[in-house]
Amino acid sequence: MTETFNIELFHGHLIFEYNGLKVLVDTGSPITIGKDKEFEFMGKQCSCQTEFAGKAISDIASMMGYDVDVLMGLDLITQFRMKTDYQKKEITFSTEEIPFESQCSIPITLENGVVCVNLDVEGQSVKLALDTGAWISYIDKKFTEGKPVGENKEDFSPLTGHFSTPIYSMQVSAENHTFQVNFGNLPSQMATMLKLMGLYGVIGFDLFNAFTVVIDFENQQLLLSK
Repeated sequence: MTETFNIELFHGHLIFEYNGLKVLVDTGSPITIGKDKEFEFMGKQCSCQTEFAGKAISDIASMMGYDVDVLMGLDLITQFRMKTDYQKKEITFSTEEIPFESQCSIPITLENGVVCVNLDVEGQSVKLALDTGAWISYIDKKFTEGKPVGENKEDFSPLTGHFSTPIYSMQVSAENHTFQVNFGNLPSQMATMLKLMGLYGVIGFDLFNAFTVVIDFENQQLLLSK
């Protein structure tokens, strides 16, 4: 089974409509969160949590500034192959292989409910969390020391609420394909949590905006095409 949906990118957040529900796709969340305790999607039944870190979906929607009904997390996403095309504003979910001419293939791993990928950040191999829910990407402060600082931007997390971060523009490479990423620095609590998992940051919107992307969980591959 394969279905393609039109998406809306609200401040970099990937949202589509399914059976009258506004669904936020968030590979950075291990669980699906909704107003109801169950969410049926393309013949798959998923048990929803009604809150995460003490926050209901209505609280997350309020922090976003957009009224979503479901936050689709990895417990449901990993049951499909997923293709995103931000230029065409489409997302495809499939229980079968998605025909796709990739220009590069990068291994991914699923560790403790986190999608992990290694990318080169200005010549250094860095293990990052792959997060469709991150409109700002993040990297450990040791990588931004001495770098030119851009404007401050506001972001939020259900764990910490709203916070502000300076932005650093840096070059990232996926095999031989280089693209520009605006990195911020996470609050210390969240940065420490990532380090405990062997991660030094989060890659989000800028990767998905630079490439058409297929996440193939079954074969543990991230496929990219310009």
